[in-house]
Amino acid sequence: MTHQKILGNLLGFAEDTRVELVQIGDSGETPTLELRLERYAGELGWQTHRRIRLAPGQIGALRDALNLMDPDARDSRHPGRRSEAESNVIELTTLRRQSS
Repeated sequence: MTHQKILGNLLGFAEDTRVELVQIGDSGETPTLELRLERYAGELGWQTHRRIRLAPGQIGALRDALNLMDPDARDSRHPGRRSEAESNVIELTTLRRQSS
């Protein structure tokens, strides 16, 4: 049985795309990371178009490669556009626990 845990979503370059980051693994195996290119298909919602699954040893190499990027590029913010599809998504960073 394959176990999946969504780690996050990144806005794509096109307005109707995003990249979903998923921890994925079969029972008894070391989980790894899968990157999924998704497109918003109106009433059908988000549809996966491409998958890239990293081997467990590649995750550290990806982290190291990202750290080699120019800091301005690595730490820059997305322009902040929101499509119709994104307006239906609740981001965890926007949820705050209210104290009574």
